[in-house]
Amino acid sequence: MTRADVVVVGGGFAGMCAARSLASGGRRVVVLEALSGPAATFRGELAHPLAVETLVGLGLFAPLTRAGAISVLGFAVGLDARREPIPLPYAEISAGRTRGLIMPHAEMVECLRREVAGSGSSVELRMGSRVTDLLMESGEVVGVRTAAGDEVRAPLTIVSDGRHSKLRSLIGAAEETRLLSFTAAVLTDPTPLPHEEYAHVFLGDWGPILAYALGSGAVRVCIDLPVDLGKGASQLRGFVSRACAPALPEPLRGALLDALEREAPELCATHAITTRRCTAPGVALVGDAAGCAHPLTAGGMTIALNDIATLARELDRSPSTDVALARYEARRYAFVRAREVLVEVLYDLFRRDDEGARALRRGLSRYWRSGRRARRASLSLLSGRDSRMSSFLAEYLAVVGASAWTLLSRSELQPRGRRTAARSLAQTTGDQLACAAKLLYQNRSRRPSPRVRESLRAL
Repeated sequence: MTRADVVVVGGGFAGMCAARSLASGGRRVVVLEALSGPAATFRGELAHPLAVETLVGLGLFAPLTRAGAISVLGFAVGLDARREPIPLPYAEISAGRTRGLIMPHAEMVECLRREVAGSGSSVELRMGSRVTDLLMESGEVVGVRTAAGDEVRAPLTIVSDGRHSKLRSLIGAAEETRLLSFTAAVLTDPTPLPHEEYAHVFLGDWGPILAYALGSGAVRVCIDLPVDLGKGASQLRGFVSRACAPALPEPLRGALLDALEREAPELCATHAITTRRCTAPGVALVGDAAGCAHPLTAGGMTIALNDIATLARELDRSPSTDVALARYEARRYAFVRAREVLVEVLYDLFRRDDEGARALRRGLSRYWRSGRRARRASLSLLSGRDSRMSSFLAEYLAVVGASAWTLLSRSELQPRGRRTAARSLAQTTGDQLACAAKLLYQNRSRRPSPRVRESLRAL
């Protein structure tokens, strides 16, 4: 049996960052990673400026940069293949850093493991240690047990074992999991993008396509695919050629098709997982283990680092661990709730093919081209700098207004066609607002447990 101050389940991006954060003050941290070697599966590779600020505070930004991470200036969004993508620069957000970070995921995790659990560190990383159970005493988690029968006991357990967490259900954290699509991750030869040092989102016939350059100059292209597409390589290539590639500008289009001819892309399922609980006495979920959304806005690492920073802050200033976990849970959901709704609505907007959705996309293009204030407000939401539901609603209604104005300005539409299009816009808007309200209701915060309410009343 091993005793520590903190045990972290999962030695990936979130787990290693949590270990570095919680090792401050001389705490001994043990990290248990189920895999015995590098992770082979594709995961997030882009961190927004808000996440970079946390990495700087943890002393991890410089090591990642030395290991090959590159900066990203913002997003460029192509809503129409006939027009230049619209740049949304981080520099237009008034507060904080103006650059994000991009790095191949496996290289990023390996760098973090070396840096966090290196010589002289109070963090011990145990590879090949798969956790199978939580240790409970008097209704409180006091550690974990591995598949080999080893026990690691600690006053605090951090669960960061990913979106399909095996321990989430053990703390009573009910979840709603929806399979949205599949993502095909393709790596092209070095290829220029329309806006240098920007991540790009293009709108294909079926859904969004994310593309960004890595340090080598090669471009990672992440293609959203329907669940029922089938598994054949020729079927996938045919679908990409027909429904995705035409949305990309040259030379990226040719580079993508060439890469698909050379080798099959890596496929991974895309899920939306929502929870209403991410803590229990003695334990907290962080990162994807606490829930995740479609990666359209590349928010996974930003949310994970916000979880870690929030938890560390509450542990430092709260009078007890119970109170710290209650405050962490409340603040975590306050941050992610607007993002979950934003991603759901934006993904629906990019996927729908009715006249109302097309009108909204034209309105979004008009809105972003209207000036800096519009781009700044939207990117603040997309990057996590602004997490207020009121801001999301204000931006959504502004886009609806721009959409209505664009619709009325279309001289080629006859009065009857204009009325039909207006009805479709109203229907799509109503559908999306109803979906947002449903998500907010379903994912409303739970009431704290009696034990936590008693601790809070004692303050």
